[in-house]
Amino acid sequence: MAEFNSYLLGKVTKSVGNITLVYTKRKNIAKAKVFKRKDNPTPEILEQRAKMKTLVQFGRRILPVVRKGFAGVGRGTAFNAFVALNMDKVSFGAGSVATIDYGRLLLASGLLVTPRVTVGYDEESGTYTFSQTAQEPEEGFASLADKVYGVLLETALQRVRIVALNNRGVAGETEYALPEEWEASKVEAYCFATSLNGRMVSDSMHLTV
Repeated sequence: MAEFNSYLLGKVTKSVGNITLVYTKRKNIAKAKVFKRKDNPTPEILEQRAKMKTLVQFGRRILPVVRKGFAGVGRGTAFNAFVALNMDKVSFGAGSVATIDYGRLLLASGLLVTPRVTVGYDEESGTYTFSQTAQEPEEGFASLADKVYGVLLETALQRVRIVALNNRGVAGETEYALPEEWEASKVEAYCFATSLNGRMVSDSMHLTV
């Protein structure tokens, strides 16, 4: 609240924006309006917030994959697309805890044909082997020059490794050693493809190790 004198305005009683002008006790007084925020979220809103918070925190940990796997999706950023397309891949359970379903998680999304890849793990050598089947070109949806990637995700550490495989038109195997500090029992594997210029992407596919 503030007192002011105005010979031009005289006795003032009106509102301008969030300021109310009143004339009382032979004085012009300016009072700021106080807006009270009503925030009484419903259970549905709390669930939505928990899911989004979980995905945002997780997405930041795997940002290199998100940037590559969601290039050109929608009008927003790759990160926004990742969060939006994975909201239904997060469950909300007891204790208001949001949990990611890694078997359904999308690490890439697009119109290209998903590559044909399998993966195995050798405990003795601590090595993953990605096996790839060559694919035929498909106009607008698959090119022999498409780049194919494998992804290893350690769910406890929330860390990823992107493994460059052969181009779509080339069959073969690619080995990758289990990173230090990673536990094989907590590793999930995925694959996806991008166009040569990286502007088009396929949906990712979860691989059974």
